[in-house]
Amino acid sequence: MREKKEMGQKIKSTDILRTIIGLLLLFVGFYIMSSIDLHIGYVQEFTLLIFSIVGVTVIFGNQALIWFSKPQGRYTKIAIACLIINTIWSMLGGTIVALIFGNSGNHANAVFGDYIMIFFVPFMIMGEELFSIGILETLRTKWGLPTMISTLVTSVIFGLIHFNTYNGGNVLRTIIQILLVQGVARLIFNYAYLKTSRIWTSYAVHLVFDLVFLFVLPFVIPK
Repeated sequence: MREKKEMGQKIKSTDILRTIIGLLLLFVGFYIMSSIDLHIGYVQEFTLLIFSIVGVTVIFGNQALIWFSKPQGRYTKIAIACLIINTIWSMLGGTIVALIFGNSGNHANAVFGDYIMIFFVPFMIMGEELFSIGILETLRTKWGLPTMISTLVTSVIFGLIHFNTYNGGNVLRTIIQILLVQGVARLIFNYAYLKTSRIWTSYAVHLVFDLVFLFVLPFVIPK
């Protein structure tokens, strides 16, 4: 009996250690991709994806493979609805920020209009999805937090990690922008994932939105 108890405690300790290591890998991957120049050119854009794959594998093992199965439910309608809602909210959120702070100090994603990046964005977005869903499922399934709390925490984290990307010098404006736009967008992406139990749905919404924002809008709004 004592041996079984010690074995259970050992397994639990190992699981906690694996979770911590996996989460560290997720954050290190994002930090390296966004804040450290490795002088490896466009290959650096794969950093988050690689670290996210390893991090998620460390935390969940083969369990994560189910995320890549065929989406459940009316996934096409869910994806389209989430894409429309996110597009409307992004415009509304951006307008709110502009009304409060004006256009001065605004800073856009550096990828905006860089058409070479269109070949790398799909891999970067999958990295962001694995990063976010990895955190979401860690909070839900490993730490036992309610789904609502887990998705809110994930959304705040997702917003905040975009600080350097959208920092235009005004810290308050940047924080409000990334929480109001990127943070809420993550809520919508999470909803797409949770409703279909598959990462493909949130990935599709995220990818289409970013492709339009980064590579279609430049035709309308010159850089």
